[in-house]
Amino acid sequence: MDFKLDAFPVDENTSGLRNRDKIKILICYVFKSIAQPIAKDVILSALYDNGIANYFEISQAVYELEKNGALNLTEGDDAEYILTEKGRKIADDLERELSMYIRHKATQAAMKTLVYEKRLKENKVNIVNLGEGKYRVDITIYSGLEGEGENDSLLDVSMYVPDIIQAEVIKRSFLNNPAKLYEKVTQALTEDVTFVD
Repeated sequence: MDFKLDAFPVDENTSGLRNRDKIKILICYVFKSIAQPIAKDVILSALYDNGIANYFEISQAVYELEKNGALNLTEGDDAEYILTEKGRKIADDLERELSMYIRHKATQAAMKTLVYEKRLKENKVNIVNLGEGKYRVDITIYSGLEGEGENDSLLDVSMYVPDIIQAEVIKRSFLNNPAKLYEKVTQALTEDVTFVD
């Protein structure tokens, strides 16, 4: 027997979306909710990494939305998609086809991914393979102040770890809250000390 994947009953709240039309509605809904341009890799990462939909289905849905005029791709090196009036109408008219849980989860995932990508641009994290199963994680926190000195580093930290998994965990943990590292290091280095003559 030849069954289509969509023919199986599925709980979208636990197993994600399988129907491409619903994925397209969800993408339009996310763009409407976020109300800003989003790069394709951000929307792919947000929906796939959070188990909301299959990577290839998301990619195909974005392609089809662009082809039918619901999304427009901006020009330039950092091309991003923007929602058109057609895409907004899809979201407005059809968002009820999706559970509130899926809508909330997808929007939250997209917002977190956007924040993560922004922090990745504002800070620098390099993982260096030293060979023999050793890795070094180099972290730089930039001042971020507009004008002169904007790209000056406030803090440079390097850590050695035994494997790539720990290196990736450190990278993601730092990017989830860069200010925390700066605060903790500054606090540790400026706490009260007793001076001995």
